[in-house]
Amino acid sequence: MPKPYFYAVLAAAALVFFAPIRAGDLPGYDDALYSHIAKGLVESGDWLTLTSNGFPALEHPPLFDWMLAAMFRVFGFSDAAAKFPAALAAFGCILLAYWLARRLLDDRLSALVAMFALATTMYFIKYASHAMTDVPFLFFFLAAVCCYLKSQQDNRWLLCAGAFTACAQMTRGFAGLALPILFIADLAIARRRVSIAYATAALAIAFAPITLWYAYWIHRYGDYFFETHRAWMQREVYGPLTPAWRRYTGLFEYLWMILKSYWPWLPAMLAGLAVAWRNPKLRILPLWIAAVLLVCAPARSRVLRYALPAYPAFSILAAAGIRAFIGERRIEQGLRILIPAFGAAAIFVAIRPPASEHATEIREIAALTRSVAPAAERIVFYDQGQPRFDETNQLQWYGNHTLVALYDRAAFERFLKQPAPGVFIVDQGSYRDDIEPRLPNRLIGRAGRLVCGRILPAGSAIPR
Repeated sequence: MPKPYFYAVLAAAALVFFAPIRAGDLPGYDDALYSHIAKGLVESGDWLTLTSNGFPALEHPPLFDWMLAAMFRVFGFSDAAAKFPAALAAFGCILLAYWLARRLLDDRLSALVAMFALATTMYFIKYASHAMTDVPFLFFFLAAVCCYLKSQQDNRWLLCAGAFTACAQMTRGFAGLALPILFIADLAIARRRVSIAYATAALAIAFAPITLWYAYWIHRYGDYFFETHRAWMQREVYGPLTPAWRRYTGLFEYLWMILKSYWPWLPAMLAGLAVAWRNPKLRILPLWIAAVLLVCAPARSRVLRYALPAYPAFSILAAAGIRAFIGERRIEQGLRILIPAFGAAAIFVAIRPPASEHATEIREIAALTRSVAPAAERIVFYDQGQPRFDETNQLQWYGNHTLVALYDRAAFERFLKQPAPGVFIVDQGSYRDDIEPRLPNRLIGRAGRLVCGRILPAGSAIPR
């Protein structure tokens, strides 16, 4: 297959990954969360203190926040700068997938197919334009696997595998444990002997940063760290499921999600699994998938994007299946049609990138609050008694105020009985039924179903 096709896929992938970051805004989960934490790092100049709404943010390790903060230092605060690290990581994944496929399959054409399969996987493309940890974590994961395979010829590459494993853990915490599980399983099954010194050093490199970071958190925050992290683990990892038997169905749920979503490459990937079963050189691919699912399956939260680290293995298996059951000439003929079609679609995306608006109301309300309240003023927020963490995250990203978030009706009633003068944001129903008739206030503005106003000092007349 001519080299221009390789560069054509790269160019089309670049358009698909980078063009959409200039359109749309940030969803409240998890884009606006990471972005406003990183924004706080830049504004404070203290890159060791992660905060969200004035409180320590202790749920996730800091590497992705640092990546976003670095972008903001260079390019300023913007939605595009927040999305850029994921897009860049996605582009890197395409290159690494090509290299890895060529090494495992010993064939440039098959490597091009694997690269093309990953670049055209819609689920992968979707998260390449999100300010989230998923695709950067995938890049570190894939880089660690590439370095591990390089260590078959030179044990010094184990140190690089350990470094990228450390980056993965500093991005997604315990999800990075899939890497040492994969490497140890592959070493055991292949009965491969490695240098004890290099293996020990690699493990130290892999676990030292995350261990030191959590030790720092424990030293600094003490019991507050344990309480916060325990609550997060209970909510996301080992909390109860309904019904209770779902505790044991995580693996099957992920397999079902993959079977439903991994089209049109699923048949080729399944054929590739059959090929890998008979080829010891490809054994690492099903082990790779198993390690990722083993780490994902027990958790309470089961979302397909958590399994994204397995997708390069899917694409290489798909290439292996296609190469085994379809002749080289037909593959080349197909790529001569599919690659230009991919390029045309990429150009269309570049000209008219899809724009998903998630925070139209919030951006308008945030602009109002910036115009009427100093940055040091705390703003009361209430939305129908719902725990709208998505809206609070967006308000902190698009605004510059700490919020007094009232997440239930009881807290809102306490506020109504003892209101403090200052700016508030509430839903229109709560303003109409509770604030407007009961408290002296001045309406500042409306945006969609949200209202921004100011509570006046006690004794002020209620405007009519």
